[in-house]
Amino acid sequence: MISKSGRNALVTSLLVCVGLFACWSPVQIMYVLNFLGHPLDFGGWLHHTTLVLVITNNCINPFIYAAKYRIFQEGVKSLLKKMRQGHQQSQVSAIV
Repeated sequence: MISKSGRNALVTSLLVCVGLFACWSPVQIMYVLNFLGHPLDFGGWLHHTTLVLVITNNCINPFIYAAKYRIFQEGVKSLLKKMRQGHQQSQVSAIV
């Protein structure tokens, strides 16, 4: 039997893998088809759309972790709080 933390890690890993596959497959399929002789319009909307998916993959992992791990959520909150405090201190220093 898998522990709760082990199951959570497994689900998170599966979500990351599904996201990777979903975001990278379209552009890879286009490149394979191009290699096999089908023309590819590198300036066309379809290629640009697949590239947006690839870029999106770089952005989704933090949201997956935030949804699955409380310690990640707490770390992000702490980081944002420190950044806000540092910004407020720098504003006071600029006034003085």
